[in-house]
Amino acid sequence: MSREIDNKVLDRLDAWEKDSPPGPIELYIRLMRIQTEAKSHVTIQKTQLSPKVIAERLSRYTPLLTFDDLDLDWPEIKNLFREALSVISEYSDSVDPQRDIPLKDITRAWFEGKPLPKLGIDEDTLLVALHTALKPFLAAHVDAFLPEVKQERWRRGYCPICGSRPNFAFLSKEQEGARWLICARCDAEWLFQRLKCPFCGLEEQKSLAYFTDDKGIYRVYVCEQCKSYLKAIDLRQAEPEVLLSLEWIVPWTWIGRHASWGIPLGI
Repeated sequence: MSREIDNKVLDRLDAWEKDSPPGPIELYIRLMRIQTEAKSHVTIQKTQLSPKVIAERLSRYTPLLTFDDLDLDWPEIKNLFREALSVISEYSDSVDPQRDIPLKDITRAWFEGKPLPKLGIDEDTLLVALHTALKPFLAAHVDAFLPEVKQERWRRGYCPICGSRPNFAFLSKEQEGARWLICARCDAEWLFQRLKCPFCGLEEQKSLAYFTDDKGIYRVYVCEQCKSYLKAIDLRQAEPEVLLSLEWIVPWTWIGRHASWGIPLGI
């Protein structure tokens, strides 16, 4: 994400925060500000992966980065983690921002998809703070490594950079509605089939569907086989300037009529 877009995101967050009552939306806005402001001074070294290793991993459809490949500034991550916990503590009495936490251990477990160690702290809270602290560094890795990915070739249901699953998608205006997935963890974008579930790989059209809002801008893809869902925006129908990193905050209450799919209301 360019600095210009980062500034636009911060401006939008400022405007939203003024109009948001105390609660989950306000909390998300404040955490996103921490991430966005940190991006301006986070840098990484791309030299940790050789062109040969990059080519080999992509040829095997293996995500480019393992945990040991990440270039992480632990003192800075610790500061961001504490800052995130401090913000969260304003909304929850059970959070202690000064609690001693083995940050490297839980970060590795989180990145590798392993169970987190039991620390006597709510796991959802821990994950939110951890993601807030790591996101600026993961985004820097995306900027460095995503150009290495041949989009027409990848087309997998997991991120080519970190291996995580998508949590949002968009239909491209320039590519006649081609569907791109956005990684839930690092915000990498990658091309994917329109008629395929990214979670279970199902391609049977009769078991795949999507619902739209009244304007046809937002949609939710659903899969009857695995009961997963994916929120998306159709950029062909949206306003000229869309800040994708903020679209998941947009209220999604219209999908309540499809609650039988287990899609959570609101955001």
